[in-house]
Amino acid sequence: MTTELSAVQQHVDATRVLEIEQELLRIPSSAFQEHQIADRLAERMNDIGLDVTMMDVVNPMDTTMVSRQPMGILRGTGEGPSLMLNGHMDPGVEMPGWSVDPYGAKFEDGWVWGMGAHDDKGGIAAAFCGVEAIIRSGTRLKGDVLLCPVIAHKYGGAGTRALLRSGVRTDLCINMEHSNNTIANVCVGIVMVRILVEAPELFFRYSAEAKALYWNPIEQLCEVIRRIGPSLDPIPEGSWMNFTPHPELPGFPTHTFDTFHKEHYYQKNRTGLHSKQAELLLQFRTVPGQTLDSIRADVATLLDGIQQEHPAFNYTFELPAKGTEQGWCQEPMACAADHSLVAALVAGQQSASGAPAIVGGWGRLGNVGDGNIIAAHGIPTVQYGPGDIRVYKEWPTADERVLLSDLVTAARAVAHATVKLCG
Repeated sequence: MTTELSAVQQHVDATRVLEIEQELLRIPSSAFQEHQIADRLAERMNDIGLDVTMMDVVNPMDTTMVSRQPMGILRGTGEGPSLMLNGHMDPGVEMPGWSVDPYGAKFEDGWVWGMGAHDDKGGIAAAFCGVEAIIRSGTRLKGDVLLCPVIAHKYGGAGTRALLRSGVRTDLCINMEHSNNTIANVCVGIVMVRILVEAPELFFRYSAEAKALYWNPIEQLCEVIRRIGPSLDPIPEGSWMNFTPHPELPGFPTHTFDTFHKEHYYQKNRTGLHSKQAELLLQFRTVPGQTLDSIRADVATLLDGIQQEHPAFNYTFELPAKGTEQGWCQEPMACAADHSLVAALVAGQQSASGAPAIVGGWGRLGNVGDGNIIAAHGIPTVQYGPGDIRVYKEWPTADERVLLSDLVTAARAVAHATVKLCG
């Protein structure tokens, strides 16, 4: 399949894309330490003619920490739909074992290396260069385009949540998460659950009556783990969880056990739990159709079933877990495959790459993004961006890298789609 670049795509220059990507990679920007990169992006957006504002965002976990995020608007005539291009400035987990400088922005054999090369600095660079291409082409849009580099994705999308709380809304959104340049119109959700169990504290001398009412808290949680099954295994249809499998999300829903705590009565208390308690934190990756209410009911039924068989099972649970309800609690996301947003990106991707576009959950399989948060506000959203985590044995990882050709393709696809949607 071969196609010609559209008029606006011809204004995306690979040298410029590499320049922007490398500049972003050379600025460390961990969550709530994005000040420098935010300021530089604000300068860049102002230089190409966008209306730029800056927003302070307070850390929801520590109100003494404040970061900031810029928003640049390419004003339309007001006669067309508006579009948000959203990507996070904080890179992934800073894993050990890098073979190159993670902030050196090495470019070799077509690959750009660095922290956030595709998660999400590559997406931001592509979005920026796509908007710049529209301006360079002289195209006047009818709808506004909002370029929104946000902070603290790794805090469950704190920057995007703050943006939405401030009243920012658009008609459509492309979340520039890495998707191997596929159009991810379907994505899993995430919800975290905390289960607390308790038992009387018995030592090695006890009555038969006390022993009959006793079930060690660790053993109680082990039974919960046994019934849910091994981490990362798909939850079987027709088992304890109610859901309709989604054809674009094979192997989901699934789960992983995150933390397990139990204190000892003779040792230093590190969690604040009483020594007769134990706590389990786990997360589910969910599919469209599942809701907080449905998952809460499923968990309650599973735990009630244990209690019916083991009267000494003494539990409470929180779903979503306290402290994660505004963080890692995101609904599954789905945008119809025939939506104009999808169609515009398909056309842009095909023109930019000369190959058929791929639509579906494959490129984001198992990953959530700030697009989930935006879609939950009723804004049709897809996740699309350069970079494929499947080139690594595991993710997150050291030696994050992205092909420059994929960055250029993404910039051209976004430029084309934006003109189609907002022109």
